[in-house]
Amino acid sequence: MPLDEYRRKRDARRTPEPVPDDDPVASGEGHRFVIQEHHARRLHWDVRLERDGVLASWAVPKGLPTDTETVRLAVRTEDHPIEYLDFSGEIPAGEYGGGAMTIWDTGTYETEKWNSREVIVRMRGERAAGRFVFIRTDRDGGGGDRGKDNWLLRRSDPVPDRDPLPHDALPMLPTAGPLPQAGDGTDWWLQVGFGGRRVIIRVDGGRARITDGDGGEVTVPRLRELGPSLGATPVLLDGELAGPVERAELWIGDLLHLDGRDTCPLPLRERRALLERLPLNGPHWKLAPVFPDAGQEVVAAAAQQGLPCVVAKDADSPYEPGRRSARWVEVATGGGKAPEPARPAAGAGGKAAGFGRAKLSNPDKVLYPLTGTTKAEVLAHYLAVAEVMLPHLRDRAVTMVRWPDGVERSSFFEKDVSRHAPDWIRTARVGTPGGRSESADFPLIDDAEGLAWAANLAALELHVPQWRVGPRGGHQLPDLVVFDLDPGEGTTIVDCSRVAERIADRLAADGLVAYPRTSGGKGMQLYMPVTVSRAERTSEFAKALAEELAAETPGRVTAVMAKARRRGRVFVDWSQNNPHKTTIASYSLRGRARPTVATPVTWDEVRACRRPEDLIFTAADLPARIAEHGDLLAPLFTDPQRLPRRD
Repeated sequence: MPLDEYRRKRDARRTPEPVPDDDPVASGEGHRFVIQEHHARRLHWDVRLERDGVLASWAVPKGLPTDTETVRLAVRTEDHPIEYLDFSGEIPAGEYGGGAMTIWDTGTYETEKWNSREVIVRMRGERAAGRFVFIRTDRDGGGGDRGKDNWLLRRSDPVPDRDPLPHDALPMLPTAGPLPQAGDGTDWWLQVGFGGRRVIIRVDGGRARITDGDGGEVTVPRLRELGPSLGATPVLLDGELAGPVERAELWIGDLLHLDGRDTCPLPLRERRALLERLPLNGPHWKLAPVFPDAGQEVVAAAAQQGLPCVVAKDADSPYEPGRRSARWVEVATGGGKAPEPARPAAGAGGKAAGFGRAKLSNPDKVLYPLTGTTKAEVLAHYLAVAEVMLPHLRDRAVTMVRWPDGVERSSFFEKDVSRHAPDWIRTARVGTPGGRSESADFPLIDDAEGLAWAANLAALELHVPQWRVGPRGGHQLPDLVVFDLDPGEGTTIVDCSRVAERIADRLAADGLVAYPRTSGGKGMQLYMPVTVSRAERTSEFAKALAEELAAETPGRVTAVMAKARRRGRVFVDWSQNNPHKTTIASYSLRGRARPTVATPVTWDEVRACRRPEDLIFTAADLPARIAEHGDLLAPLFTDPQRLPRRD
């Protein structure tokens, strides 16, 4: 039926979306359209065209193309009810498509062609006006797009008086010199320099790409929301990236392109006025302050703060990409040099040889022979994921699994680091029932230097419990529930995905939300943030739900650890909630043949999983995923949930 798939994905009790009980009566082609900007896990624009009593829908990750040269991916989704023409609102987290949805444009359209392979329409809206062609592809795109109905979307008529957004640009450079004097006939504006890297930020389709002064791409995970914050507005920005990459702050100083307009020829004062109208005040990015008609007092203030320079800019100067200009003058403050951005030191072959206080011995040593991945590349992974990984490690006693001679040789678990940990690594004494001693000094990894220290030990895997260490060193009550889904012989992560969906449905019936993650191995985990009054409560809850599923479908699910009972079934390992057990930390590498990673995923990816490789991610995949999604497990740090009884 036309809306069966739409209704299957939504719980009318939890979502504000329209969920009609009855199917529509076909009413011909229709002529209305709506485009909704959808800030879900992944920003995209939903294009919906009225046809046969429903809204034929495509999700367009980067929005409508604005010129005839650009081709965009458009994923055909389930038909939506006509009532969706007027829908905007907040879809709750954990629901299908959770996130804010607003109407980006609405209007009417004319159909030139409509069949199963090609749709051609002419839209007449305020923002979407023109002839657009949807062409169905014969391939499913590979990777995470397997099983999706992929189309290509292009615009076939040019937009008059619109400049294309440049793909590459280099920053304009100042000339060193003394502070220009007032009264020389030039209107000088002063801008403070923070001692960081000059970068160009290209934002298109809600995605930001950052390049440095040499044109090389720079990945800065904490700026992942910069692109979505600008929505569909294409811009090209000049900025300065201050501080080490895992704590970088972006100071935005100039505007090269704005929504189809080349702004470089404009005088600085006009570019600045346009810049100030954009929503550019984020958690880690903001406009660099400028001081018109200022003088030595700004230089003195910068010197007092240890900042290296002030740039005097002619307020009437154009922007000249890649050129050094006398109309921008870099004035040294004489107040000391700001710290250089923390970067891995160069080792043999130019590879990382340390980070901060953590030194890296044998950086070229191969730890993953199949892929040739070296210890330096292991360090690079942990630095790349530091910002999103560290909150999941903070105040949790870490068990390290070390492969000093690589993954094809033997490994060992290490809990007690009292004999070799440097004094700047924080430790916590934790009981170890059944261990060699009654307690051990576990490392607490709080920062990127701690990750670098672990990388130097070839501690490829980091495991943590579901509780944190308190301020006085004691156990706090668990703050997480984990369902560890382990595929038995003859099953895969595909089977785990189906069980995960069932668990999510059960939890939703109790008003609870869980968040999925691959293990980096064969299975996956679901996590919930909780508050409990007894440490045993999390295990009791997870065990009860696991046993319910096993009783309903004993041929597919087991809640018993015995390997003989797990053949052909998914083991829902509720016992991982035991305070003395640990699970692999999110974003940790695994000691497998390839450098796979325990990777947070979306529920859409879980539902779409049809082959094991759909949910396998390696270290090389993580920077792009983090830049696009951020930390998909960030909701674990929000309001905890209370566990109902399961009788």
